[in-house]
Amino acid sequence: MVKSDYQDRARGMLVGLAVGDALGAPVEFLPDPSDVYIKEMGDKIEHFHKNYRVPKGVWTDDTEMALCMADSLLVNEGYDSYDIMRRFQAWSEEGYRTYDDKPACDVGMQTSRAIDEFIAHPVVPKDYPKTESAGNGAIMRLAPIIIANTFLNKKYPTLQDGFKKGNLIINPKNDDGEFIDLKDITPTIDMAVLSCRETHNSIAAEATTALFATMLYCALHGLPKNHIASYCSRWIMNEEYDHFYLDNSEKLINRALEKDGEKLCNLGGYIVDAFAIALWGLMNFNNFKDGMMAVIRLGGDTDTNGAIYGQLAGAYYGYNAIPEEWRKEVYLSDELVEIADNLLKIPKCPIIRTRFEDDKYFNEPDERRI
Repeated sequence: MVKSDYQDRARGMLVGLAVGDALGAPVEFLPDPSDVYIKEMGDKIEHFHKNYRVPKGVWTDDTEMALCMADSLLVNEGYDSYDIMRRFQAWSEEGYRTYDDKPACDVGMQTSRAIDEFIAHPVVPKDYPKTESAGNGAIMRLAPIIIANTFLNKKYPTLQDGFKKGNLIINPKNDDGEFIDLKDITPTIDMAVLSCRETHNSIAAEATTALFATMLYCALHGLPKNHIASYCSRWIMNEEYDHFYLDNSEKLINRALEKDGEKLCNLGGYIVDAFAIALWGLMNFNNFKDGMMAVIRLGGDTDTNGAIYGQLAGAYYGYNAIPEEWRKEVYLSDELVEIADNLLKIPKCPIIRTRFEDDKYFNEPDERRI
């Protein structure tokens, strides 16, 4: 059995998110990346630098929203839909979790619309229609949920391919050779999908979030790269998500396995593209740094693509595999480590209540504020 250092991997996942965000922000959506990045910027993209939005080493909305979720999970020791949306509202309007305490300056269209709808109508009715939009914001902020659903006080085995659908492994043993309970990862996927629905209520976004959450969980538990890519759909229990995965396997998986990455250049904020870019960076490079640089050099939505790759690669390689310059000089580096550690210490992380009437954990809102 291969042992997994959960603390190192959890720190890597959260810090990796912030590092990718901060590295990618200054070059987001620049034209013709092969010329601009390499010829004009040289190796500058390998170092934190300021841009018109943020100072050197500071991250943007990707990390800010992740920290809003982390704060909520830690305070409530579980997932409270209303509390998370209130924190998103405070972030958008009041500067909660922004580096300068000013209202967020880079709120995605779907997220902005969702916050406005939450303010007007906190409860989402059963017949609320799904949208066709599927932005990448739903998977850029997943790290806190995955970390909070991995518990240090339980000895879970490394994931292997001898599992039944929805579980890690059949009849696993701990390090003392004793049989232990199966760890059902379905609740973790359910929570990740719920966090997606808060702002991105579409089948495409939900299905891709379920896949990416599974990949993050597998990476955190030490699954080999080829198994992370091959087995992520085996835990998906929803028929609509299965259909989406089958219909989009070329875009989700196959592009990510092509070494040149040509089909992934200059892409915008579609969640399927972001998923493929993160997987491409993991599968085609041998360390965190090379994958990160390659992902950013693809161009397009570089900060969010970097943040999404940073979560996956950070969980796979671990915190200590992130270059020291990056992990030490990223904004609030020590606090990020502390937050990851605290999320990992949560004894359990249930869904407490949701604002979706079609969800079994639905409950009415109250008047609390953060």
